[in-house]
Amino acid sequence: MKKLSKTASLLLVLFTYLAAFTACFFSYDFFLQLTGGVIPAFFLLDILATLIVWAAGLLVKNASLYDPYWSLTPIAAALFFTMKAAYFNVLTVLYISVFAVWGIRLTLNWIRDWPGLSHQDWRYTMLREKNPKIYFITNLFGINLIPTLVVFAALMPFFAAVQKAENINGLTAAGALICVLAALLQFIADEQMRKFRKGNNKGKNMDSGLWKYSRHPNYFGEISFWWGIYIMQLSVLPGYWFLIAGPLLMTLLFVFISIPMMKNKLLNSKEGYKEYSCLHLFP
Repeated sequence: MKKLSKTASLLLVLFTYLAAFTACFFSYDFFLQLTGGVIPAFFLLDILATLIVWAAGLLVKNASLYDPYWSLTPIAAALFFTMKAAYFNVLTVLYISVFAVWGIRLTLNWIRDWPGLSHQDWRYTMLREKNPKIYFITNLFGINLIPTLVVFAALMPFFAAVQKAENINGLTAAGALICVLAALLQFIADEQMRKFRKGNNKGKNMDSGLWKYSRHPNYFGEISFWWGIYIMQLSVLPGYWFLIAGPLLMTLLFVFISIPMMKNKLLNSKEGYKEYSCLHLFP
């Protein structure tokens, strides 16, 4: 494929996501009739959107087309669920607000750093080079579908909670505050790392600011955000405590997949990283 500029690449990403979300919009009634429930229908819509983005990634030979799905889908799902399920209340507005603060910030951060389709996330390239014969499967499941399933599980507290919005209380506000502070922590961590990379620091370890206390403060913020989403649900629907599976899966994804992959890369590229003494994740 001909090399595209960043602007052209972003327009292609925009077209892909508009196509995916439009397909979901017009498929909702079919999936609702097929499954007989709003949440099962949304699950199938999530899979449909993921498959469209995955297919587009195959066409342009770049799996990074999926990257903004992580931050855009919760916003789109919350808005669409509110519209279709008619759960418009204070709690819904609160949820949509924190999803927007987190998701828009994360998406803009991705746009700032992404050079375009000339670049693919190093993790995807590594997976392709490591096992090229099964990369088709790795791409479909490991890069696209599994993260989609984890995010959907983490969204389940939202789907359940907005149906019991009359019980909103102080714990709800505390959960929302955790979400906002988590997004702020991510923002600060990302800006500190961006400034560090612009300096003459190639091969050096980032050990100042938030990065002095955690090797991955941005990941800590991401995980904390989803625990905040769960706390908001727990405040109005404590009987559904088992939805802790959502933030727990999110935590496990980072602890056992994202962080080890990053660690192996940094051990090979950063001198003295092995002796870097701060904690892996938690400050």
